[in-house]
Amino acid sequence: MRFSKAIRLIAALLGISLLCGCGGIVNNSERLMRPPYPAGDGKKIQEQLTKTLGNIILKYPKGGNYRSAIIQTDLDFDGQNEAVAFYRKDESSLISLAVLKQTDDDWKLIATKESDGGDVERVMFGDVDKNGRKEIIVGWTIYSSGSNVIAAYGFDDDTIYSISVKEYSETLSENISVAYTDMQIYDFDKDGKDEIIASHINIFDCTATAKLVEFQKGVDNVGTMSVTDSAPLDGNVLSYNQSKVCRLTDDSIYGVVLDSNKDNNTNITEFIYWDSLKGDLMTPFYSAEDKAVISTVRNIPVNSMDIDSDGIVDIPVTEYMPGYDSISESPMYLTTWYSFDCDPQGYSLISKKKAVINTAESYSITWQSSWENNVTCRIDEKNRILYFYHYQKDRFAFSDEIFRIKAFTKSEWDESGINSGYAILEKTSDTVYAVSLTSGQKFADSETLKSYFKLM
Repeated sequence: MRFSKAIRLIAALLGISLLCGCGGIVNNSERLMRPPYPAGDGKKIQEQLTKTLGNIILKYPKGGNYRSAIIQTDLDFDGQNEAVAFYRKDESSLISLAVLKQTDDDWKLIATKESDGGDVERVMFGDVDKNGRKEIIVGWTIYSSGSNVIAAYGFDDDTIYSISVKEYSETLSENISVAYTDMQIYDFDKDGKDEIIASHINIFDCTATAKLVEFQKGVDNVGTMSVTDSAPLDGNVLSYNQSKVCRLTDDSIYGVVLDSNKDNNTNITEFIYWDSLKGDLMTPFYSAEDKAVISTVRNIPVNSMDIDSDGIVDIPVTEYMPGYDSISESPMYLTTWYSFDCDPQGYSLISKKKAVINTAESYSITWQSSWENNVTCRIDEKNRILYFYHYQKDRFAFSDEIFRIKAFTKSEWDESGINSGYAILEKTSDTVYAVSLTSGQKFADSETLKSYFKLM
């Protein structure tokens, strides 16, 4: 479903107003929702910052893998962690970053640098220039535009220095900051230094773009990071539900996996990777003809994952179960998990297994070939029951029950008589998943179903 530019513009303006708001929302939240005082090394580091800088306000990244205002990592690969901290001196000042080093049983503030950004969206680390040290990659949220932009900082000789991160705008005919909605860092082209793959949704014109951002040393020996290649993504997505660096193929191609939400009922997966043979950034699932991703569409809120622990990510794609169609009030879906294969001629999706997924209870049942067109399902979320029926095309689809799977609370299961006729499939600390088979049906037995059942 393509949202109009007007609707997306309204959403963007609302987002910007919430972000900037004359500083009121941000500053009030800082006063009313201060994070707890750090413990352990974090406490020592904050005490050192306060001792050196006075009272400060620690700033916590809103997204990404690092959610602490004080992050310990070995920047110079000497076997000892440095600390990277983000703070404001007061509620009207810009955010600064600081690097501290450990000295005996204490910490020492080594360097600080004021930012140009509004708030810390995320923090990443990687050796982008192959100098044997980690650079600090920061995503800043700019309140005036409501967008996130990429910044990079090096640390050397006890000094924090900026690395320019730019892309060329044909519209403006000048270099501008690199905007992103999501970004990941990894050595995608296997050249010994890390690159950034940034994904950016442009809600104003319903487009999205993947960008390869990498370090380059100029003729004046000054290093910069810039967008060296780009590829189209589905611009109809509203948000990215999951982003991660994964092994995409059995021949060890690594790339970014984006699981995206297009509307309340539609999700897709997109892959972004560097093709070393073609020398191009690839987004294989994007269809130029449709200006969208079609091949990985699903109608359930399930993200891609490695379903068989082979180290390769798998993609869920849905189809209607027998007895349902596009006008069904509460349709049920059969999910096929696919692996990805590519060659110079293109790509293919290879079916690995089918399953019915109960998203309300977070489990799946592996679908059997003998069930194809012979079995269908119905869900009762209120009573936490998934029903399986023998499907016959010319009969009412839900007349012959084969078995049902119910999720019990532990107290319900322990209650005398309530679990009569059920056999346990799986137990957690607070839930018992059990099956009840209808007499005379031969599609499955409790022991077989136990092997088909998997918590997600």
